[in-house]
Amino acid sequence: MSKLWLGEKGQRSHGYFFLLCFSLIISLIFSTTWAVEKSYPNRPISMVIAYAPGGAADLCSKPVAERMGDFLKQPMISVYKPGGGGSMGAAFTAKAKPDGYTVLLGSSTPLAIAPVVKKMDYALEDFSLIGIFGKGPLWLAVKTDSRWKTLKDFVEEAKKSPGKLTVGSYGKLSASHFCIETFSKYAGIILNHIPFKSSGEALTAILGGHIDAGLVKGAGGLLDSGSIRILAVATDRRLEWFSDVPTFKEFGYLVLANQWNSFCVPKATPKEVIDKLINSQRQAFE
Repeated sequence: MSKLWLGEKGQRSHGYFFLLCFSLIISLIFSTTWAVEKSYPNRPISMVIAYAPGGAADLCSKPVAERMGDFLKQPMISVYKPGGGGSMGAAFTAKAKPDGYTVLLGSSTPLAIAPVVKKMDYALEDFSLIGIFGKGPLWLAVKTDSRWKTLKDFVEEAKKSPGKLTVGSYGKLSASHFCIETFSKYAGIILNHIPFKSSGEALTAILGGHIDAGLVKGAGGLLDSGSIRILAVATDRRLEWFSDVPTFKEFGYLVLANQWNSFCVPKATPKEVIDKLINSQRQAFE
C-alpha cells in the first residue's frame, strides 16, 4: 500500500513537472510573438499590386505607401502580381504569412466581384481591410484625334458594325469589364472586349491604335497632355473637375462604377500589427 501511494505521488510529481514545462513553453511562445509584434515592422513591407506597373492602382498607392513608410520607419515596396483582373495578387496575399509584411492593394474588383462571379481559392472574408483610402470613377476614353467626338457617335457606329469596335479593360471579370457589358446591354450594341493587365496598358493600346477605346480608371498625364478624350464617366453625376464630360446616365445608360482601394492583410494577422498599419495610414492623411 505504501509503495502504491508513493508511486501515485511520483506520478503526480511527474505530471506537475510536465504541466510546468508546458506552461513555460506556451509563455515563451506568446512572449516571443508579442515581442515580434511590438517591434513590427523591422524590415521592408511588400505591397502587392495586383495589376501591371503604370496603372491607376499603381500610381494612386505609391504616395500613400510612401507616407505610411515614413511613420512605420520601414519602406513599403511595390511587388507586382498582375493577372486575372487582380485575382492573382489577391490569392497570393491570402496565402501569405499573416505577419504584416505582405500587404495587398485591394479593390472592389478582386475582393468583391471576382469571388462572387467565379470560384476562387479565396474570399473577401480571408482579408482584414486597413481602410479605404481612395475612390475613383471609371470612364470611356478614346484617342483625342479619333472620329468619335461624343458617346452618341460611338454608339451609332457600334450599332452599324456589331462586334467591330474594340474596347479595352484592366482585366477579365474586373469592374471595368462589367461596365463594358452593362454599357453594351443598355445601349443595345455589341463590343469586342480586349482585357489588359492594367488601365495603363489599355491606355497605351489606345494611343498606339491597337484598340478603339478603353473603359478604364485614371489616365495620368494623358489627360493633361490632351492625348485622350473622355466620352462619358460611370458616375451618378458629372465630376467637378471634368464638368464638361457627360455621364453614361445622361444618355440613358445606367453604368455606375466607383472603384475603391484599401490596403489589406491576411485575416489571421495580429491585431497589434493591423492597428499599426491603420494608424500609419491615418497619419499619412493628417
